[in-house]
Amino acid sequence: MTEKPKPPNSSIRSRRVSAELRQLRTDQNMTEAQVAKALGMSASKVSRIETGERGLTIIDVANMLGLYQVPQHRRDQLLDLVRKADERGLWFAQGSGLPELWQTLIDFERRANRIQNYEALVVPGLLQTADYCGAMIQGVSRAITEGELDKLVGARMARQAILRRRDVEYLAVVSEAALQQVIGDSSTQRRQLRRLVDEADRPNVTIRVIPRASGAHAGLEGPFQTLDFPDEPSVIYVENQTTCLFMEEKDDLEAYRLRLSNILGVALSPAKSVDLISALAEQL
Repeated sequence: MTEKPKPPNSSIRSRRVSAELRQLRTDQNMTEAQVAKALGMSASKVSRIETGERGLTIIDVANMLGLYQVPQHRRDQLLDLVRKADERGLWFAQGSGLPELWQTLIDFERRANRIQNYEALVVPGLLQTADYCGAMIQGVSRAITEGELDKLVGARMARQAILRRRDVEYLAVVSEAALQQVIGDSSTQRRQLRRLVDEADRPNVTIRVIPRASGAHAGLEGPFQTLDFPDEPSVIYVENQTTCLFMEEKDDLEAYRLRLSNILGVALSPAKSVDLISALAEQL
């Protein structure tokens, strides 16, 4: 019996597999035409698989993974995503060694044209300095090795390259309490605050601060990130101490956009936010 393809863009899982297939082909320095010839399919079919315009089948994905010589363990993970492509949402257990989580988040950030991030306790990851990031990770995971620490800090710094793209609109909303929380030492915190002031000069970056006197607001329920794409459904990313969750349901998207609107209602303007950040840096 002929295998029935999954509907295109059926879920985050399908989009994740399509994106990795595209990256694997690029890593192999192969064109779509070369892959098509090797697997006996058309170049347009390869393109539709990689862009999510065509539903994924176990056979097609397995053949492509075999061509790219993907290790068995990773092949099993990706094929499992294809089998569960109809399930909505995607979650991971937290931990220091999470290449799948990091790669999924990096891929979505790379393809997004608008990212909106609210943080209550720390500076948003895309705006962190390496020193601040390292001190934060070490403080949370004191048993982490130097090698693991360098890998995590390096991955976060690499993510920040997307802010240099003018086609990406980035909004960071952060609480004043997070800016006053000294991570590392006072010099590390001061450099971090000055970095925020510098980043706010970018035409595609907006930073807004929620003052301590703002009272209760929707952000008290926790941090989150919304990612919008030119031609794909939006995604919500939520991270806490034990799990990380990617959400795509319409009701979830509407609920988090409403939360963001509530938060922005109590936030300072971009100009006043920069003034406050500069003042906090001077106090240090």
